[in-house]
Amino acid sequence: MIIFLRELARNRKQFLIWTVILILSSVLMLAMFPSISEQADQYTELLKNSPKAMLSGMGANDISFAKVLDFFSYVIPYITLFASIYAIFLGSGILSKEEDEKTIDFLLAKPVTRSSIVTAKYSCTLFYIFLLNVLLITANYLAIEAVRGTSTYSLKAFLIISLGMFLVQWAFASIGFLLSVFIVRSKSLTPISLGIVLGTYFISIASVISEKLDYLKYFTPFQYINPANIIKHERIEGVYLTILILLITTMTAGAYLAYNKKNINT
Repeated sequence: MIIFLRELARNRKQFLIWTVILILSSVLMLAMFPSISEQADQYTELLKNSPKAMLSGMGANDISFAKVLDFFSYVIPYITLFASIYAIFLGSGILSKEEDEKTIDFLLAKPVTRSSIVTAKYSCTLFYIFLLNVLLITANYLAIEAVRGTSTYSLKAFLIISLGMFLVQWAFASIGFLLSVFIVRSKSLTPISLGIVLGTYFISIASVISEKLDYLKYFTPFQYINPANIIKHERIEGVYLTILILLITTMTAGAYLAYNKKNINT
């Protein structure tokens, strides 16, 4: 518990900065809905004349700018991208910093097991990601209610999209957590972590702009929670949900096993 509370304090500032930025970005984009919905016909006509590949890459296929949840589905992938960057930075830094900052010898001198260290730090990571999403979901809901006007929407679809966003962040945090067991230098870890998120994001775009690359959708968490599909079916497809759960479980278990067997230089 002491380690958990210590990590909460150490990572509080980073959490507050990212939370404020993400909430403001999401709310400000949603605030554009009333003006855009008034010109929905013009936007629809513009989209009809745009290349299909470009629309697919932007997630603007079959979007009605007169519907608030459709507009939300256009906004949320960008918020998910930056929230995932925060998640992997948090997950990769919270464990590796002890070795990078040469404080691991002090921590291991305490009457705690390596597993308890991992549990405390992973719990802190999950706590902050969960809290971020609670605040973000609340802000998005209030913003949608404020700007939707006469546009109706499915609350169930909204919540499922939001849940999917949380699961994607959890997956990236778990990937970063496992990665930090093997790479402890922040100068190396930060660009690798960023590259993983951006790389999978561009793979997601590639999987939808070309039918030949459709198989790539199974290799990017960003395609597991396609907002347009969720709005249409009001569920996350079983195969994607299964992959997400397996990814989180595998990465987490791998971090525990690897850290317990790791030869740590104090």
